[in-house]
Amino acid sequence: MAENENNYYPVFLDLKDKQCVVIGGGMVAARKIESLVSCGAKVKVISPEINPEIVAMTDIEIKHRKYKSGDLKDAFLVIAATNDEEENKTISKEAKKQHVFCNVVDQADLCSFIVPSVVEKGMIKIAISTSGASPSLASKLRREIDSHIGSEYEILARILNKIRPLVLSQEGGHSEHKRIFDVLIDSQLLDAISDNDRVLAEQILLQALGTQVDLEDIL
Repeated sequence: MAENENNYYPVFLDLKDKQCVVIGGGMVAARKIESLVSCGAKVKVISPEINPEIVAMTDIEIKHRKYKSGDLKDAFLVIAATNDEEENKTISKEAKKQHVFCNVVDQADLCSFIVPSVVEKGMIKIAISTSGASPSLASKLRREIDSHIGSEYEILARILNKIRPLVLSQEGGHSEHKRIFDVLIDSQLLDAISDNDRVLAEQILLQALGTQVDLEDIL
């Protein structure tokens, strides 16, 4: 690894009911808040000035003031989205001291994690990162990948999620369960979904699983 390059560990975090603090009240903060809320996080926003879009949000706690020491108590994660460089440094230092995950927008050197560019299609999420080198490149890659992931992949994910309990209840253990999923992935199931051919899709599932699966609520 070259000098000054970070070797980040890619991970998806479960933030449901976790305390997350956002410092800042502008449009960037609003996007971060929306993302955290959508993950089920408990969000606290701290800023002397709050964008009306944030004020209109429900299920968040708002503190109309500047950040102060102690605001990260019980926090799992903090995002600093302020224009004050010294305040961002203070937040980063306190987060490190309190062992709190910290992201300072556009300042990778102050972060303990960075937020990737994401392609999201239903249950499918593809995270893209350039390790902080170029958010613009990450955005370009997101657009490129997004153009190749059609709605059929989202439907396939929903089908695989539906049959997962059935597959895992069958005999054979992990290797056999994996084989069944691999067979389905390499089958004509994706083509059947693209053609909206429910009959063919159900036939493929019947052959692989040995039992009928009704896809009326999915296809």
